[in-house]
Amino acid sequence: MRTSSRAREYRVVVPGKAESFRSPNAKRYKKKIRALIRKSIHGRLSKEFFEVYVDYFHVQPRRMDMDNISKCVMDALNKVLYVDDKQVRYQKSIAHDLSDFVRIRGGPIDLVKALQVYDEYLFIRIREVPSGKKL
Repeated sequence: MRTSSRAREYRVVVPGKAESFRSPNAKRYKKKIRALIRKSIHGRLSKEFFEVYVDYFHVQPRRMDMDNISKCVMDALNKVLYVDDKQVRYQKSIAHDLSDFVRIRGGPIDLVKALQVYDEYLFIRIREVPSGKKL
């Protein structure tokens, strides 16, 4: 999906193993995501529309579906970044198994910079989609 070059984008690295929204640790994981997002957005709740990209880099076999990981992220952003997750117009999630060859096409260099520090992490990119029409 194309966005304007003026679109605001937020990027967050969530270190460690990702969690599914069904996990017993989901509540704590959402809290961790919220804290990292708040640092990036400086307390601004938006009524704009968004695109959300979730990349999970892992070395251990993944036991959860990416849609369940993304649901945890989307829930964490609710009432923190946006008023309601209905504001998300486009969402894409990808798992990258680091025990095998990984090819990444497109995306910012920040996507892989965290590999210098972490062997497992979630990289979240959120773009405002200026529509001229707010909720």
